[in-house]
Amino acid sequence: VLGGLPLDTGTYPLTVTATDKNNCQGSVSFDLVINCPVITVTPASVSSGTAGVAYADVTFNQTGGVGTIAWSLAGALPTGMGFDGGVLSGTPLDTGTYPLTVTATDQNNCQGNVSFDLVINCPAITVTPATAPAGTAGVAYPDVTFSQTGGVGTITWSLGGALPTGMSFNAGVLGGLPLDTGTYPLTVTATDQNNCQGSVSFDLVINCPAITITPASVPSGTAGVPYADVPFGQTGGVGAITWSLAGALPTGMGFAGGVLSGTPLDTGTFPLTVTAIDQNSCLGSVSFDLVIDCPTITL
Repeated sequence: VLGGLPLDTGTYPLTVTATDKNNCQGSVSFDLVINCPVITVTPASVSSGTAGVAYADVTFNQTGGVGTIAWSLAGALPTGMGFDGGVLSGTPLDTGTYPLTVTATDQNNCQGNVSFDLVINCPAITVTPATAPAGTAGVAYPDVTFSQTGGVGTITWSLGGALPTGMSFNAGVLGGLPLDTGTYPLTVTATDQNNCQGSVSFDLVINCPAITITPASVPSGTAGVPYADVPFGQTGGVGAITWSLAGALPTGMGFAGGVLSGTPLDTGTFPLTVTAIDQNSCLGSVSFDLVIDCPTITL
């Protein structure tokens, strides 16, 4: 009777001989062939991972192999991951699809393997802050520094949308001296080393400045006497300033380029408003009474 549990593979030339009581013999020769077992490797697939996030270890197992099992991996892993002793682990730093083959080899050099794709996805990249404060034309904007979480490696910043004149976006910092008013739809995007992106969209509002007109009042004049010129000035306006006057002046007086002048020929109290308009149509004004008195008449 030939039997047992073979642990080795190969071809074994054997001769079985029968000897009777008279020492007569008969024999048969043959090859005993012991083949490799079917070695099954599990699991047959692995879960996807995320760049920059620790991968959940995957331990491979086998059934059918004899004796000590040696594990090997064929195919390129993403940076940051490794394969050792049948365990796939690490923190992937690259995205993409990685075709891999895991092989189990037993003591008889019999093998079983499994092939699969390891998929590493982009992380969720969050950009903050989600909004930016309003600014004022002609006033330095307080720098806003954007940051991100989730991106891997070097981060590249980009801005979508038109900025007001005088402002800029560089390396994730929004700043400058806005010269235009209005609402500017903007999108700030962070791109990591794997070209994964996260972004935030918001409206940048640049308001009109407070425009102050001086002087706030003017001296009285005398009918028939040249009026001492009053040049008006302003602070806060941006760019070229246009001046206007509302109200009726006494005959003989005028207002041009922000200067009140002339020789009044009428007496009375004249309510006036002087307005300064800057390049963004922002306004500042001052209201006052111009009093023209009677002259001293000598007979």
